[in-house]
Amino acid sequence: MLQASSRSLSALFIIAIYGVLAPAVVLAKPAAPWVGKTLSGKQCAGGQPTTGPFDYLNMPANAGMLRVVEENHFNRNVETLAKGMSSTPMGDIDFTLLAFPNHHRALQSAMNFSMQRKQWPADSKGHPAECYLQRAINFSPRDPVPVKLYGYYMHRKGKLEVALQANQRALTMQPADVMLRYNTALILVDLKRYDEALALAQPLYKAGLTLPGLKNKLVKAGVWEYSPEQVAAYIKALEAQAAKKAAAAAADPNAPGTQNPATEQDSPGESTPESHSGDQ
Repeated sequence: MLQASSRSLSALFIIAIYGVLAPAVVLAKPAAPWVGKTLSGKQCAGGQPTTGPFDYLNMPANAGMLRVVEENHFNRNVETLAKGMSSTPMGDIDFTLLAFPNHHRALQSAMNFSMQRKQWPADSKGHPAECYLQRAINFSPRDPVPVKLYGYYMHRKGKLEVALQANQRALTMQPADVMLRYNTALILVDLKRYDEALALAQPLYKAGLTLPGLKNKLVKAGVWEYSPEQVAAYIKALEAQAAKKAAAAAADPNAPGTQNPATEQDSPGESTPESHSGDQ
């Protein structure tokens, strides 16, 4: 009798605990709330994970859960948006990011999906990349990767001021990141803040950066200055090119491209092989 009463009391205690605490759990502020707005101005909103959320930076403590999530929802096909595992690619990416809001590669995949489309498809699973990115930044403010991805994404979407703010925040966390500095300078060029862009760009190129896009933009804006040695080398290259074309024209006056020995370069900054690499 006493044993039965004890079991009854235990059952009542469990009921009482769940009856009182369960509503509190439901109503509590989630650990990874949806924050910010979409590019169309709507409030970001979405679900919450059944377990977690987990910080992608907190390894190896979360390694086991990460393995379970990735083995079931984030393989190479999902990452490249080729094919889903349990749903569509965005459905599996959504599951991954609900559990790990700052999962770097899943955020990149969500970005790629959004950047491939002018508008978010109404019938798509998941959410626009800007919502995942803002949620990740809010969830793990010590992680610089979502901040950098947000800056890059907003730049691609033409939101220059927002992109600049994100990159400036990321630079406080990773001031020596070369590509972050490069991309920030590109944003400044698009904002026509050329002096600031030049101040970021010059040390990069002096240190050996070969990506030509930023330098070419500054040349076209008329703010990049060349040393006398660079100008002399450029003139020498033009003269050599003109002599080569003249010799070819003398050998065969009807050969294509020999009638006009004019130069193809517009400036000393465009006379190097890397100026045609196709970066931004």
